[in-house]
Amino acid sequence: MVIRGRSLPLSTYRRRRSKAIRLLQKAFGKQVPLLLIGCPEEDLSTMRTPVAGAPRQDQWFDYFSGCHEPGAALLIDPKAKQRDLLLLDPGDPARVIWEGPKLQPGTAAKKAFGVDQTGDVHDIVNHIHDAAKRARGKIVMLSRDKEPGFQSAQFDVWKKKLRGIEVLNGEPALTPMRMIKDKDEIALHRKAIKITEHGLKKTLPLIPTFKNESEIASCLLQHYVSPHHEPLAFSSIVGCGLNAATLHYPHNDQPLDKRKGILIDSGATFGSYCADVTRCAPISGKFTNKRYRELYALVLHCNKLGRKHARPGITINELNEIAWQPILDAGLKRHHGLSHHIGMDVHDPSDYNIPLAPGMIISNEPGVYLADESIGIRIEDDLLITKDGCEELTKAIPKSIKAIESLMKV
Repeated sequence: MVIRGRSLPLSTYRRRRSKAIRLLQKAFGKQVPLLLIGCPEEDLSTMRTPVAGAPRQDQWFDYFSGCHEPGAALLIDPKAKQRDLLLLDPGDPARVIWEGPKLQPGTAAKKAFGVDQTGDVHDIVNHIHDAAKRARGKIVMLSRDKEPGFQSAQFDVWKKKLRGIEVLNGEPALTPMRMIKDKDEIALHRKAIKITEHGLKKTLPLIPTFKNESEIASCLLQHYVSPHHEPLAFSSIVGCGLNAATLHYPHNDQPLDKRKGILIDSGATFGSYCADVTRCAPISGKFTNKRYRELYALVLHCNKLGRKHARPGITINELNEIAWQPILDAGLKRHHGLSHHIGMDVHDPSDYNIPLAPGMIISNEPGVYLADESIGIRIEDDLLITKDGCEELTKAIPKSIKAIESLMKV
């Protein structure tokens, strides 16, 4: 039987589950069970729009189980004799011809994901009631208001479904776990960034020969997905001219204008971990437009300030104040934050009041957006916070004016 998922050592998932129980006990003053729901077959994605490559599992469920089987659930009950219960969908034998064989509950699944027991997901309600009874009518799930995703939707569904059971929100207590990456997680990030680097280096030189934004997006897709058929971190943003000034431009379907610039915000994944990189360039390959060149240099300077000052002890809000100042001094507006945490989600759960610490991975992405001039420029890198500063994980991806022009020379 094929085991899908589990990109990290089993000991990591066990350690995470144990730590979660301790954090929840501290948060709620008692031991409470944690319920996580995996994405079903028909919606194995936490994204709002389709993403090419293999389907994505819900990131919180993946974080604690490593399981990519559709329709699964995980119940961590500290008061049960066997704490970790992975519930799997055994499937309908009549549907095997359509869906293929599924991982069955039993010894193989138990060993594969390092859990204490497995069961049929169709019995989930009984398991939840038993766990809640041991916790005096309480159970914990995860939900957030900002970029809520699949797990938050399940929080709302089960809160209505579980009458007589109080569903508590444990995400604030568990979010700090996701903010610090261990060496294995960092290694997966590096691989995702390496794939992204390769795709951008292959695509940027071809831009002067392309006719449409779609050709750029398609070229990136090929290079990001083909190495391992893993999903994109998010749907790529490829905007020329005025479209580059739309922060979340979704279409990638307009003709290229050689007098304008292109903005490419994209990222590959590896082992469920994301890269998030933005690069901009003139379609012609040359920074001959004086205004575009000056604005690009300004954004590049702010990017350098973000990298210089990202270090343990500073908060993201404080970093914002430093890195955006040259753009504000130039009489331009700030339209978004400099940084967000990156992990299994491209915008990983985070608490911006917590100072940066070693093991955190954040974006560094100042930008200038002038719709009336058809200019949008954002330069985004991924920074690993170290004990004495930061490491720019995306350093090998060209971004200086000289490096961009050299790469795009045709």
